[in-house]
Amino acid sequence: MERETFIALLSKKLSQEISASDLELLNDALQNNEAYQQLATQLESYFNEKSKEDLSTKSLEQTWTMIAEAEKGASVNRFNYSAKKQPVLSTTLLKIAAVLVLVLGAGWLSYHLLNPNHKDFEAIAATDQKVFKVLADGTRIWLNKQTTITYNQDFGKHQREIFLNGEAYFDVVKNSDVPLFIHAGDIDIEVKGTAFNVNAYRETYQVQVALVRGAIAVTDRQNAAHSVLLKPNEKLVFSPKTIMQSESNFQVMVIKPNVLSREISWTTDTVVFNKEKLRDLALRLEKKYDVKIDIKSEVLKEKRFSGTFTNQTIQQALDALKLSYPFTYSINNRLVVIKD
Repeated sequence: MERETFIALLSKKLSQEISASDLELLNDALQNNEAYQQLATQLESYFNEKSKEDLSTKSLEQTWTMIAEAEKGASVNRFNYSAKKQPVLSTTLLKIAAVLVLVLGAGWLSYHLLNPNHKDFEAIAATDQKVFKVLADGTRIWLNKQTTITYNQDFGKHQREIFLNGEAYFDVVKNSDVPLFIHAGDIDIEVKGTAFNVNAYRETYQVQVALVRGAIAVTDRQNAAHSVLLKPNEKLVFSPKTIMQSESNFQVMVIKPNVLSREISWTTDTVVFNKEKLRDLALRLEKKYDVKIDIKSEVLKEKRFSGTFTNQTIQQALDALKLSYPFTYSINNRLVVIKD
């Protein structure tokens, strides 16, 4: 799990606002990372001591000053969000903010904790295995290894916003009223309904976007006038402004369908699933085996399965699933029908 994601989850726990799913992610991270265990112990101990004290108005102003100074040239106005008047923070959350600002720095915290429009976010992290997720609006996301996404709660109702570090393939449900915004590296991607791949590992300075279908608008966050509209079978490579490069650069190229298939082949080579509903797993199997799967039983759709498929055929995969829960299936050309 990325350090930023871990800090976000820990802050939610300290403020007693963490969900059950986030708590499970946090506990898994603590079990597998000794450094995170030590950091959590130090922060919880420090916070418990500070919670006995009242933060004065002066300390509140100092916290805001630290955040503002740390964020000059960084996340202030970074995503062009309206600068609304900040409401008074709860005492608990303010204490956490002050502690984490002092211990960890204000950059990330000022955006994710102290911005009221963006404090209610969920996080998903893929470490040594790829992860598949269906969001609340039906948007499907494949996360490559060592990838983290953060997205707003109640996704799709009034807002669709995702922050990406790593590589992910998105199959976005169309919703013209609520466009999807993806923030990766130094670019913002606006989507209304399409499928595309984004490679934006923090360790690399470039961001690559390959479009499968639909259309997306890609904008340089540091220069809003620098924007491009991608069409299917096009790939964009964004190089940010650096010491050696005076201006950021968009390079757009047309790629052949077989080359594009190789770009996204990582999404289908291995399917790893853990307690996943069959209706969601079927979507991934459809992509891996290029078939259409029709599940006739509503009960069966909700059954959960765990396992890994790599080189198995579709028949071998279905036979393996039958060992966990009995069902019957038939295959006619590319149509797979599953019944009780």
